[in-house]
Amino acid sequence: MTDPPKRFPPEMEVACKIIEQVVNKELKKRNRYSLEYGGNQNDDSGTINPVWKANVAASNCYEGAEEGVGFHSDQLTYLGPYPTIASLSLGRWCNQLRFQGKT
Repeated sequence: MTDPPKRFPPEMEVACKIIEQVVNKELKKRNRYSLEYGGNQNDDSGTINPVWKANVAASNCYEGAEEGVGFHSDQLTYLGPYPTIASLSLGRWCNQLRFQGKT
């Protein structure tokens, strides 16, 4: 049996709320894919709106611009065909996050 996930530390919870607000604002600017998960939230008018919530977090700490994770392929099929992935870089050295489609 797998242990339940741990809660985010308080600082990470604050960062998650900010990221969720930014991501949801951006998602409202485009059409959603039919298979894109977004959860639901009722607004004051009773309309159901898709809402993205952060449910997984990973962090890396790099000592300098020469450090980082090279190109690799994660097996993230459990995220579905159209996952929404948010990235936040902090500090002096902000590495670029690039995605490449599989062929």
